Amino acid sequence: MKFIRKPAEYTGYTLYHGEKSNEWRCPNKECGFSVSEEYICCPYCGQKIKFKEPPKVNMVTISIKTGENLNFKI
Repeated sequence: MKFIRKPAEYTGYTLYHGEKSNEWRCPNKECGFSVSEEYICCPYCGQKIKFKEPPKVNMVTISIKTGENLNFKI
């Protein structure tokens, strides 16, 4: 088990029914699995994790409508 808490790597966010959820990656370079903000340590490799505020960067917005009229917006 890794005893030193390392900051998780922010990879982006997902919007689902108007609710935003941040996506994080394990800071262990040998692992890199997706982790949740509720985790204290990575369930795959045991690396202790700390979470910071997500960075303020411009993200790409993609919206897709399904049905007869397909509308792609990037």
